[in-house]
Amino acid sequence: MLYPEDAGNLNRVRNNPDHIFFKRFGEQVPKPEWNHPGTKQGIYFMGPDAEYLEAKFASSNAADILARMKRALVRWESLRQEKGYANSPIPQVTTGPPMYLIGDKPMILQVNLRDLPRSSSDRSGARFEDVGRMNEPWFEFSKWAWNQNWIGLDDPKAFVTTSTIAVPVSSAVVRKIAMEVLVDNVRGQAPTWRSEHVKEASLTMRRFAVSGSKSTMEYVGRAHMEAGSQAYVCTIYGQGVWNEATQQFDSFDLVAIGDRRGAWQFNNRENDRGPAPMGVALSIWK
Repeated sequence: MLYPEDAGNLNRVRNNPDHIFFKRFGEQVPKPEWNHPGTKQGIYFMGPDAEYLEAKFASSNAADILARMKRALVRWESLRQEKGYANSPIPQVTTGPPMYLIGDKPMILQVNLRDLPRSSSDRSGARFEDVGRMNEPWFEFSKWAWNQNWIGLDDPKAFVTTSTIAVPVSSAVVRKIAMEVLVDNVRGQAPTWRSEHVKEASLTMRRFAVSGSKSTMEYVGRAHMEAGSQAYVCTIYGQGVWNEATQQFDSFDLVAIGDRRGAWQFNNRENDRGPAPMGVALSIWK
């Protein structure tokens, strides 16, 4: 989000303050450590006004990083005195969705994914488990069987009905959810599904309770995504409380549970290809 790799997304964030700050810093970084064009993952040391102190593109070399930390501290002491910087507390910022979703999408869903327990003798679905991916510190994160995504939707009313009998939710909306966030990035990175990978994506809705301006909806559905050896097949259930007065959902939750299988290049499933249970929970963010 700070510095996308492709021209289209770079253009999208060109006026974002966080991108501008990071870009100013990057313009001072020695070219080999800025890795441009390309991903900007790395270890960066910067001053409060984006001043360059040190930088290293993607590295787990502890000795090298320690040396860079020491150089950065020396440069910081000089910079601090030169500009009269004084220590002050780092402000607390509430975490939330990516900036490009806020203000652009009227309905934002927080997505939590995790492996699910398999059996009493198999702890592979535990929230924290050494799956044997790699023993380097760089891959310590892969032991955590949990991850988070976000998705923005254009029309909350796509999930609203006055029918007490189940009727379909827009196929385009359901397919968007299936393609973008019903993915296996529990322990790493997985690409979104392409349209041809979606074999089934259906969701029905019905209104089963009304109280004043509030209507409670029930959602039931299925999804089946498959791309060769990779797949996720799940059932979906959810509920939402639509507030007619505010034209917003007071609450909205969907849960998808099913078996995933296969491995992507960066999702750390080489030794755990399944089939194995995985859950995805989607909740409205306000």
